[in-house]
Amino acid sequence: MIRNKLSSKSIIVKLTFVTIISFVIMLLVSNYMIGQKQMQIAQELTKHLEESINAVEPDNKLLFVIDEAQIQTMAEYQVYAGIVMAVTILIGSTIFIIVIRRILYPLKALTEKVNQIDMENVVHIQNDIAIKQGSYELKALSESFQRAIVKIYENYEKQRQFSVNVAHELRTPLAVLRTKIDVFKKKNDVKDEKVNTFILTIEKNIARLSDLVEEILFLSRDTTPDIKKISVKTLISEVMFDLEDKALENNISLSVEGEDILIDSDDIMLERALYNLINNAIKYNLPNGDCKVEIVDRPKEVEINVKDTGIGMNDDEKMHAFDLFYRADESRNNTISGYGIGLALVKDIMQRLGGKISVKDNNPRGCIFSIRLKK
Repeated sequence: MIRNKLSSKSIIVKLTFVTIISFVIMLLVSNYMIGQKQMQIAQELTKHLEESINAVEPDNKLLFVIDEAQIQTMAEYQVYAGIVMAVTILIGSTIFIIVIRRILYPLKALTEKVNQIDMENVVHIQNDIAIKQGSYELKALSESFQRAIVKIYENYEKQRQFSVNVAHELRTPLAVLRTKIDVFKKKNDVKDEKVNTFILTIEKNIARLSDLVEEILFLSRDTTPDIKKISVKTLISEVMFDLEDKALENNISLSVEGEDILIDSDDIMLERALYNLINNAIKYNLPNGDCKVEIVDRPKEVEINVKDTGIGMNDDEKMHAFDLFYRADESRNNTISGYGIGLALVKDIMQRLGGKISVKDNNPRGCIFSIRLKK
């Protein structure tokens, strides 16, 4: 009983039933219309014969003559039959397409829901993925999608929570190490070059780990943006000032173009996003390269383009550039430090600020990272 009930809701059974019904309807309609035309021709021929018979004497011979008009009528019948078949096929196909679209509509709705899935908003839509209407195959498919998404989200949350816990645990030891090194340098006048190099290496690695910890903690915070009036050009200049020494070490020239624009945004979040983008432009640039930040004023938004003349990215790398922990190892070799968090953090900030971020090639070489924010 249950199997028969499920079979009646099967998409295969529905499609088969619709196909048979459409074919039967097309057959009945075409036969009916052709039959009506045949009856009309037969009636006209019968009437013509009766008139001919009545006009002849009983003893005279009767001669039947088929004139051109009758031949024309037969030709018209053939044309009519062809038109009827074409119209019937058109009507049947239209009905078939309408019914099929109605049957497959839940699949389209499921596709749209799956396309909207993002790890940042999956918690809000994970219970809405399963469809309530449609064939049992589509319902089973949507339920499987929902279970898979819930499982993926749970694993994602575990990974993120683990990263946050590790970051919290590392924060205090790193601060202690930094303090110990500062105290050691003040108490000891180290003249040995090897010792100085060793201390410098430790400081650089502590700074890298500290930046990583802060980025992870920033990424894990669920804070509401503090919206206020911000001078875009001033904010960019401050970020460039902070990164000036790093740019000089690599002989990278920094510049900003465009008029100053005031927007409503969170200065701390936007500054962090710009810092990561400009820092990447310096890190992945070539020696004696350029890092140019362009401010574009648009009617309802401001566009900030961070351009570099570095090693660039291929299409696959651009597609995954904003994924958490993703690093393009093939082109960005191990000599360049990074953990694949910076751009993911920029994307997260843009989502919180209601903005967008994208990346494209900077001809002849390098990349352009563009962020768009409402004024």
